[in-house]
Parts: sequence; C-alpha cells; structure tokens
Amino acid sequence: MEPYKLVLAPTPRWTRVLLTQGPDELLRAILPPPSQVRHERAAPLFLESLAVWLDTALPVVLSVADRDALFCLGLTDEMGLGRRSLYYQVDVSTSTREVRRRRGTRIRGVGDFGDLRQLRLVPDPDKR
Repeated sequence: MEPYKLVLAPTPRWTRVLLTQGPDELLRAILPPPSQVRHERAAPLFLESLAVWLDTALPVVLSVADRDALFCLGLTDEMGLGRRSLYYQVDVSTSTREVRRRRGTRIRGVGDFGDLRQLRLVPDPDKR
C-alpha cells in the first residue's frame, strides 16, 4: 500500500487541502482561511481525525510564505518548524519542486491543485 500525504496551503482567501495516496487523490477541499478559524486546535484536530480515519501517522506538508510560517494554524512552533505528534508530522515548505511521477487518479470539480500535487513530493524527513 502506498503512503498517504496531506498538503495544506493556507492563504488570506482560503485554505486548500489535498490528501493523496501515492499518485492518487483521495480528498480535495477548500476551507476558510486561517483568519476565520476561531478555535486554536481546529487544524491539529482535523489532522488527528484524518490520521485516525486512515489508521496511520499522517505526513503533512504545510505550504506557506516565509513570513506566515510562525504559528501557522497551530501546526508550527515558535521558530516556524513543523510540529509532530502521534498522529501527524508537519513539514513546512515555502516553495514547490518540479518532480515528474506517474499521473494518478484525479478528483474533478473543485479547481486546480497542480501546485499542491508538487508539494506532496517533498521528501519525507525520515528518508533524508
């Protein structure tokens, strides 16, 4: 079974979410922007819930601008480094990398997530 990867891309307009398993998309969502999230544990609880649903620790790529990395959605620490828990590990990315792989199944109808597909290809920290 191929590994899961979740990419979160918060912007002032919305937060885009892409969950993949290998090259295949499992979930695409557009959620409210971080400025509208009132509960400080909303994002961590969302990640924990997905990890429990999938029965695995979830690798997460958080795509943010450099200045936004500090305390983004409660998923980073004071230095802008991604948090880790029993349920997820967050890697912060401030750029996309161009990597070609087999094109998997795409979910249609919610918009273009091509840039988030690139971010899910960020290498796992345990494999570096």
